[in-house]
Amino acid sequence: IPLTKVKLINELNEREAHLGVKDSVSWHTEYRDSAWVFVGGFPYELSEGDIICVFSQYVPQSVT
Repeated sequence: IPLTKVKLINELNEREAHLGVKDSVSWHTEYRDSAWVFVGGFPYELSEGDIICVFSQYVPQSVT
């Protein structure tokens, strides 16, 4: 998501909070079970497979 869209989403969140929009009609309700994650700073030339490759190199370490 481009940074301008993130700013617009934040403005929408603030407007909904200010107006007291009910959860049942908020855009959060529609997307609350979504598996989308924002990751920024990567070149636009990378494909989804490239991103998966990058993140597959980072395996959480077990806590001892």
